[in-house]
Amino acid sequence: MHMRSQQGRITSDLLTEFEATQDAYADVIVKLNLILIDNKTHEQVVRAKLFEVMDERNKLDDCSISELHMMRKTIKEQVNTFLAGLNEQYVTA
Repeated sequence: MHMRSQQGRITSDLLTEFEATQDAYADVIVKLNLILIDNKTHEQVVRAKLFEVMDERNKLDDCSISELHMMRKTIKEQVNTFLAGLNEQYVTA
């Protein structure tokens, strides 16, 4: 009985982390789409990043709880760093 409740908790934890990670990816996808609508300066590069993020999101089913947690914690920072690099490139160009 103890093993079954532990498996239930792990499944519940995995589902919770999976949903939170999906939400983080959805936020980033919306952000990238809004940038594509508002600013065509780096359209090809931003579109490529958008597809990369969407591909990552589509592979979440295969991730462990710890992988999901790490991805959720880093995806927004990675995209913000990417966008900051574009802005810097645009300002210095």
